[in-house]
Amino acid sequence: MSSFKGFLAILVWTVIVAFGAIELNIGAHHSDPLWALGTSIAFLIWLVCSVAMFFGVAGDDPFKWEK
Repeated sequence: MSSFKGFLAILVWTVIVAFGAIELNIGAHHSDPLWALGTSIAFLIWLVCSVAMFFGVAGDDPFKWEK
């Protein structure tokens, strides 16, 4: 059940980040090198935060063997 909560937290976080990206209209600035660099750094931070959030919520339960 903790894996489900972790995935749900990541889903909510992803929706928030996607809404922010849409509001900033980052698709219109893909040819600008500074916008491309900033967007790639932002997406990398999003990914690292998603992984950290999953392990923070789910803990080590996803890695335990069924007995």
